[in-house]
Amino acid sequence: MGFDRMIIVVGAVVAVLLQAFLAPHVAIGYAVPNILAAYCLSIAIVRADSAGPVLPFVLGLLYDLMSGGPVGAMAFTLTAFSTLASWLFQRANNDTVFMAVAVLFASVLLVDLTYGMFYLLFGYAAGFFEAFAYRIVPCFVYDAVLALVLYLLAARFLRREAPLQSEIRQLH
Repeated sequence: MGFDRMIIVVGAVVAVLLQAFLAPHVAIGYAVPNILAAYCLSIAIVRADSAGPVLPFVLGLLYDLMSGGPVGAMAFTLTAFSTLASWLFQRANNDTVFMAVAVLFASVLLVDLTYGMFYLLFGYAAGFFEAFAYRIVPCFVYDAVLALVLYLLAARFLRREAPLQSEIRQLH
C-alpha cells in the first residue's frame, strides 16, 4: 500500500470516528454535518485520476448504519456523486481552486438533495418544501463549509505534482 493510500485510509478512519462521536454533538438545529460525504467528495476531487467507488460506498454504508436512515441510500448517493465529481473535474481540464470548489459545492448539493429525496421516499414525515428549507439547505451549508476545509487539507497533503513541474525541478 502506497503512502498516499495509507493517508487516505487513515483519514477515512478519522472521518468515521468524527462522524460517530462528534457530529451528533455539533448539530445546529436539524443540520447534522456529514463528515463522511465531505471527506469522500474532497478526495474524489483531489485524486480525480485515481478515485474509485470503494471508499464512497463503504463510508456511505457506514453513514447509513450510524444515522438510522434508509440503508444503502447514502452508499448509492455518495458513490454516484463522488464518481461524477471525479469525472467532471477531470473533464473540465481546469485544475484551479475555483473549479475544484465549484465541482465540490455542486456535488455536496446533489448529495444532500438526493439523500433528502430518499429520506422523503422512505417515510420522513414532512413535505418537500419543509424538508428542503429545514433539512436539506442547512445540511448543505454545513457540509459545504466542511468539504471546503477538508478539500484544502487534502489538496495540501495529497495533491500529486504535475509531470511538467517535476521535470522542471529536475532541470534545476
